[in-house]
Amino acid sequence: MRTTPLLLLAYNRPDKVRRLIDRLREQRPTTIMVAVDGPKPGSPADEAKVQAVRDAVSEIDWTDDVETLFRPVNLGLRKAVAGAVSWAVEKHGEVIVLEEDVLPGDLFVPYATRMLERFRDDERIAHISGYNIVPPDQLSGTAGSRLTRYPESIAWATWARSWKHFDDSLEWGSHAPIAELARITGSRISALRWKQSFDDAAKNRIGTWAYRWIASMWSRGDLILSPNHNLVTYAGYDEGTNSVLKAPWEELPLFAGALAELDDAEIVVDPKAESWISRVVFGATALGVAKGFVVSRLLDVRKYMRARAR
Repeated sequence: MRTTPLLLLAYNRPDKVRRLIDRLREQRPTTIMVAVDGPKPGSPADEAKVQAVRDAVSEIDWTDDVETLFRPVNLGLRKAVAGAVSWAVEKHGEVIVLEEDVLPGDLFVPYATRMLERFRDDERIAHISGYNIVPPDQLSGTAGSRLTRYPESIAWATWARSWKHFDDSLEWGSHAPIAELARITGSRISALRWKQSFDDAAKNRIGTWAYRWIASMWSRGDLILSPNHNLVTYAGYDEGTNSVLKAPWEELPLFAGALAELDDAEIVVDPKAESWISRVVFGATALGVAKGFVVSRLLDVRKYMRARAR
């Protein structure tokens, strides 16, 4: 019987890692992989924090099936995450991923496991999300799950068959015409906003692997599977790499129902939910495009100042 590994992604937040391990001790997943990015050069404080995270991994005491990938030097979020996922799927063929600042509810791993099995051979679907933020009144019906164009990147799962198409170069996202993006996202305004986001990533204004993964999926017409209920809690706004400000939405409580309620006989795209995510989460509005332009220029200034400081 296939055992899907749970991959924990960590860097320098030992308190959050210990809290995550304490939660997992209650759920007792059997196969665990842990990838810890290395310390930044010339920073003894960062080195101490990273070492504390590595030490915390030894607190995984309910299973002997633990593999570790401790990077000797800092790769940064983009390369560290992509490399860790590749490490996991090359060994196991599929993976369930949790970032260090996430607390999974009791149904996250069972949901991801069930959907990995159910859709293993369905080439339409490349990614399974576990973090749902779409409010109930922004859903079209009462289905337990939906298909979407928009993945989340803190608690998710994928297969080797999909991840092999991950394109770190962002070739498609950098060159996709506005008309093609509009066909995917539903409007020219949303296409312009995504063009900005892909440009920010391509020019390293933000160090993100997630936009590269989105572009890789969109280039192939892939879809994402998402529960219509929330299965994890996020606690990364206080000191996350790319999430300093509080998000403009309210996190939903953990789903307290049964796993069977999330596994519909037919799972389809929900246009109402797609519109809400596009507007609220990704700022695909005229105002969002204007803000995106300003933010891109500010990020250019920050990048320039950091380069001068070296």
